[in-house]
Amino acid sequence: MFACASRAGKFAPGIWGPFITRDEAAWGGDYHLNYNYQAPYWACFSSNHIYLTDNFDQPLLDYMEAGRKHAADLLGCRGIYYPVGIGPKGLCTAMWPLTPEEMMEKYATRENTIDGGYKFLGQKINAVFSAGNMLMRYYSTYDKTYASRVYPYLLACADFWEDYLKLENGRYVIHMDHFNEVMPNHRNKGQWRHRLGDFNSTLSLGLVRMLFQGMVDMSAFLQVDADRRVKWYDILEHLSDYPVAVNASGRLSLRNMESGPEGVEDIPSGLNRVSIHGLVLPGGVAGPVTDSVFNAILLEDVNHWQDKMRRPNDWGNTFNNGIETCFPGAVRVGYDAADLLKRLKKRISLTVYPNLWITQGGGGIETLAAVPLTINEMLMQSYEGVLRVFPNWIMDQDASFQKLRAYGAFLVSACLRSGVIDSVELISEKGMPCTMENPWKGQSVQLWRNGDKAETVSGNRFVFKTSEGECIVLCPKD
Repeated sequence: MFACASRAGKFAPGIWGPFITRDEAAWGGDYHLNYNYQAPYWACFSSNHIYLTDNFDQPLLDYMEAGRKHAADLLGCRGIYYPVGIGPKGLCTAMWPLTPEEMMEKYATRENTIDGGYKFLGQKINAVFSAGNMLMRYYSTYDKTYASRVYPYLLACADFWEDYLKLENGRYVIHMDHFNEVMPNHRNKGQWRHRLGDFNSTLSLGLVRMLFQGMVDMSAFLQVDADRRVKWYDILEHLSDYPVAVNASGRLSLRNMESGPEGVEDIPSGLNRVSIHGLVLPGGVAGPVTDSVFNAILLEDVNHWQDKMRRPNDWGNTFNNGIETCFPGAVRVGYDAADLLKRLKKRISLTVYPNLWITQGGGGIETLAAVPLTINEMLMQSYEGVLRVFPNWIMDQDASFQKLRAYGAFLVSACLRSGVIDSVELISEKGMPCTMENPWKGQSVQLWRNGDKAETVSGNRFVFKTSEGECIVLCPKD
C-alpha cells in the first residue's frame, strides 16, 4: 500500500497519501512533522525497500531557507526551526488565520500573531523528527552520496541545538520544548499559555541525543567537520538524563519531562507513544543493549499499559494514533512476544478494511508501517549497533526471513526450526565490521566466507570484519 503512495522523483505523500476520498482533507493533507510524515516510511528500511524512501527528503530540504529565517527571527538561533506542518516546494501549511476574527472563531482567541503567525505548537523539535528517518537510511545503507545529500540538513539541525541547549550546573538542559502540542482552542477557551514551561522533555532529550550521535558518526564517515565533534561529544556526555520517578504504585517509571509549568501536576506517566518517539523509535537511543537497567524501567511501563486503557482494546493508545509506534516500540524494549502478537491481531481485526488498511483516530497512511515493522523487529534488530536475530520472537514457533536490511548495510537471512536457529546468512554491501549477539548462546560459531570455511568466533557478543559484497554464513560449531 505504501508503494501505491510513494515513488522516487514524485512528490512525497501527505498524511493521506493519494487516498483522498472527500473534498477537504484533514490537516490539509500536509506533511505533519511531529511523527505523522515520518511514520509511513519506517518499515521501508528493514524491509529493504529503500527506493520507496527516495522522495522523503526533498520537502525538508526545500524548507531550509524558511527554517533558517524562523530560527533567526523567532529564537535568535542559527540553524533551522520548523513549524508543525509543511508542504512541497518550501510551502508552510501550518499558520494561524489571517484575521483576529477568524482566529476567535476557530481557536477562541483573537491573538493570531503567535510565533509570527506560524504554528509551532510549543515544540522546537519538529526538524529533528525527520533527522530520524535520514539516519535510519544512512545506517542501513552507508551510501556516501545519500549522506552527502542530507548532511547539510542535519548540520543545520545541529547548529540550532548547539545554540538552543543551555549548560546549567554541568549538564545541557532543554527549556520550553514541549512534550505535547500546546495551542489555543475552544476546549481551553483560548487560555493556553499556562501550559507552556516544559523542562527537559523526554521526547526532546531522546531526539537531540539521536541527532548528535548521528552527527558524530556521519561527519566521520564523510570526513568533514572534525573540529566540531569536540562540541558534539561534549553534548552527548553532558546531556541531561532521562527523567524517572517513583509513581503511585511505588515503582520507578518514566516521566514525560523533568518538570512541567508551574501549577501543572506532573506525575510519572510511563513510557508512552510520544516518549517512544524520542527514546525508541525513531530515536533509537534506548534499549536492552544500550542500557539494560533503564530498559527494564521502560519494559515495566509497557507491562502496565493494560492498567491504563481509556477504552477497551486501546492498549498503549494503539486504537487512536499509536499503532505504528507502540507495537514496534514494545517489541524493542522486550515485551512478551506471544501477548504482543495476540494484541496486534486483535487490533487489526477491529478496524481493518478489506484492502488491509488499518484505520485509527489519527492520520491516514501512518498506519502502513505498523505491522511489517513490528514483525521485522521481532525477527531482527540492529538499531543499537548490535545485530540480533530473533531477539523477541516466540521461539517454539517456526519462522524465517530473507534479506532483511540491518544497520551496517547488511542483508540478513535466518531460519528458526523447532526452537533452534539453523544458520544466519549475511551479505555485506559496504564492508563494514559487524557486531553480533551470539544466536547460539554458550556455543562457538563457525564462519563461512563466500563458501569457504573461515574463522571461529565465540562469546555472548562478537565482532567480525566483512568485505564489500561478501557473503558470510554463520552456524554453530560442531
